[in-house]
Amino acid sequence: MLIRFAYKEFYADKELEGLRETTLKGYEMLFEDFLSWSEEQELKHVEDITPRVLKSYLAHCKNDRGNNPTSLNTKLKLFNTFFSFLISEELLENNPAKQIKKFKEDVSIQSFSDDEINQMLSHLRRNRRRENDLHSVRNYTIFVTLLGTGMRIGELVNLKWSDVHFKEGYLTVFGKTRRQEVVPMTEKVAKELSFWRSYCENNFKSVSSHVFVNQQNKPITTNAIKCFFKRLSDVMEFEESRVSAHTLRHTFARKFIENGGDVSVLSRILRHQNLATTSRYLKFFSNKLAEDNDKYNALRDLSL
Repeated sequence: MLIRFAYKEFYADKELEGLRETTLKGYEMLFEDFLSWSEEQELKHVEDITPRVLKSYLAHCKNDRGNNPTSLNTKLKLFNTFFSFLISEELLENNPAKQIKKFKEDVSIQSFSDDEINQMLSHLRRNRRRENDLHSVRNYTIFVTLLGTGMRIGELVNLKWSDVHFKEGYLTVFGKTRRQEVVPMTEKVAKELSFWRSYCENNFKSVSSHVFVNQQNKPITTNAIKCFFKRLSDVMEFEESRVSAHTLRHTFARKFIENGGDVSVLSRILRHQNLATTSRYLKFFSNKLAEDNDKYNALRDLSL
């Protein structure tokens, strides 16, 4: 079977399964590039895709596109799902992706320093005060909401006003597991969301069911939020920190741990499927914990 036709069948099957839009978009982006590369290599049929061919493509992604190990492993995972589908449909006998080892990743968790957070908040506040337009008000609210809840970007764009429980102090989101989960909401986050709702009521004929919208009162997209953080990154020019929504999630976790929060509670707030995922934060933020232990330890001022 032609690779292009095999992919169309695979994609239609995944749409029928009801995969998230972001997951489907990931397949689209990968196979648009892979199909183009395959044609350049004069590879047309799924039987032509051997482990060596896949390695060549991944090498192309690494050397010519600058993909890091994490991105390469994501591509490998998507290929594995694709070829497993072909085998289940009896369109292929062997899965070439199964024979490729995962790339070794440099596991690190990056968060913003307190100074960096203050710089970004100060910049966004000035923008809101000076311009007071939809973008400045919305972007400040987005930043505070992400920082104050540890939400994922996908959860944020899908957030509806019916999910915001002001009186009870929590949000409901649909996480990676596609099930409804609860996220605690502080008074500061509730205050900013309330202000943003009032802004929408005053500027649109009717309030959208979605919390975060664009100038046409349509739900904001994941790409729009990424563009917001890209612009913020250009302004801040931090040398080391990557300015992104996910870095705010890591920062939320760091501050929770440094302020004495229990890792099992943090795991529930971040909606991790197992405690081991959350425990990584203890490892990466242990230096700060050790410094605080030295500073505040009960033995510090005693003569022994």
